Amino acid sequence: MLRRRFNRTCLSPHDLAICERVFDQVCADEHMDSSSRDAEALAVAIVAMFRNITTKERELLDELRSLRLSKGAEKAH
Repeated sequence: MLRRRFNRTCLSPHDLAICERVFDQVCADEHMDSSSRDAEALAVAIVAMFRNITTKERELLDELRSLRLSKGAEKAH
């Protein structure tokens, strides 16, 4: 399983659906325009996290939210 996560160059339709649901949820949570530059950066981050951290939707969403919260806290200081 570990090899699978780090060697992924192509995403299946199932993989893309997971990434898209996470993307849609974060955009909705943050009232982000899904066609904005911020949303494009978000999409890149989601795919990178999917490839390198977890392929499970709930874990991906939790990791992404945690990362974005910590970055938001850093910007506030």
